[in-house]
Amino acid sequence: MTPEGIEVRGTSIRIWFLYKGKRCKETLKGWYSTPANIRKAGRLRAVIVSEISDGTFDYLARFPNSKKARELGNVASVSKSMTVEELFEKWLNAKAADYSITTLRNKRSVAKTCIQILEPEKLAINVNYEDGLLLRSQLISGQTLYSHRSNKRGRSAGTVNSYMSLCAEVWRFACLSGYINSNPFETIKPVRSDDTEPDPLEYDEFLSLINHPSITEQERNLWTVAVYTGLRHGELCALSWEDIDLSEGVIRVSRNLSVAGYFKVPKTKAGERTINLLGPAIDALTRQKALTYVMPEESVTVLLREPGKKRQDYCRWVFKPTRNAAPKINAGSHYSKNGLAIVWDSCMRRTGIRRRTPYQTRHTYACWMLTEDANPSWIARQMGHKDARMVMTTYGKFMPSQSGVQVEKLNKRFASVSHTCPIGKSKDRK
Repeated sequence: MTPEGIEVRGTSIRIWFLYKGKRCKETLKGWYSTPANIRKAGRLRAVIVSEISDGTFDYLARFPNSKKARELGNVASVSKSMTVEELFEKWLNAKAADYSITTLRNKRSVAKTCIQILEPEKLAINVNYEDGLLLRSQLISGQTLYSHRSNKRGRSAGTVNSYMSLCAEVWRFACLSGYINSNPFETIKPVRSDDTEPDPLEYDEFLSLINHPSITEQERNLWTVAVYTGLRHGELCALSWEDIDLSEGVIRVSRNLSVAGYFKVPKTKAGERTINLLGPAIDALTRQKALTYVMPEESVTVLLREPGKKRQDYCRWVFKPTRNAAPKINAGSHYSKNGLAIVWDSCMRRTGIRRRTPYQTRHTYACWMLTEDANPSWIARQMGHKDARMVMTTYGKFMPSQSGVQVEKLNKRFASVSHTCPIGKSKDRK
């Protein structure tokens, strides 16, 4: 007769016990089912039950290869055997609810690279300041590890800093969870980088773009709306006629298309906004109406900010890929963000305009509005920012071509002042 809590399964012996309200079963590795070993297993179980009772049981020390031990073991014990890969996975699982699908996918991709460089099986508790510096060095000059596109040597300063920032967050999580005592990434300085300034289209460049004979009517309307509204490209892809009231001259932004191809509400409440349309945008949308307004509507699922919540929208897309669009545009009933970028690059090549990133249409809107002395707070609301700080710090690049216009405006503004209070004249002395 086997002792209580002991099971014989073929030639092996399994022991079971209750720990933290859960029934745990562990096979005793290397213990063959002989009468002597069965009695020995019974005594071991009695010791374990006693340790559980007085609070001294160390699950991971007793069963170092057990998955259940890693799940239920005490923090101090688990930290001694937690690998770099396991720590990242714990962090990703804990943070999953905080991120959108796209963001979580990007975080996993960054984590995968950091894990490979730090070494997956290295104990997290043994990662030190030197390992952090070596990681940063490898990110700066080492080979990239992409699986979906061509690789190269080195990464930009911004990319390196974002990778290091994620590691610092993971080890901060480990500190707060009690797995480690210090964060080796906390004191590592970020890589210095040059500020990337907006590169807006000049007025004459934009006119060359929309008036070029190779540009189609839809392309002309598309880029006019983009430049004169400052819409994000995901918002442009998701723009439907149901969002537009031309009689009021407004667009109500309520959805965005992610890189992964699903619809979601704007990231922040400020992103859900009403845009007041300028004349060129109204004209472009009026022309576009003749092309796509009568298209059939489509039901789409839009993810809300609260995890698991969603709504159904019925949309007639304002901008639609043409039937002869290249397959890599992922042409469907609406543009993808990648497809929109491909169209932009094609337009740059056809018109001979210096190539910029597609997102410069948004920068162009902000820079043009600031150049024309629009109120920064109004611009911020139009663009979906919480306040004017982003507008002034990110988009506030002065356009050199407007130097003469700016001087002329200032001269006109101060003309009356110069007549009544001339600069350089002092009071008459008696």
